[in-house]
Amino acid sequence: MGKYSQLRKITQVFSEYGIVLTGARKHDHFIFDLQMDKIFLNGLIYELEYALNIELEDHKVINVDAPSQLIALLLD
Repeated sequence: MGKYSQLRKITQVFSEYGIVLTGARKHDHFIFDLQMDKIFLNGLIYELEYALNIELEDHKVINVDAPSQLIALLLD
């Protein structure tokens, strides 16, 4: 799957969760700025993994605090 296709799927999942990825909003903290609890965040990560048909390593996901970090991890 190409990077553009992956980005399209990522953008779609984030928009389903009501998360804006434009401007400075892509650097908002999931818990403090976007008011997401851990269960909701885990659901978002699961949906992204499912949409891209990949599985992220748990020790890498623990350090993710913002949508831009998660996207970089997904595209890596």
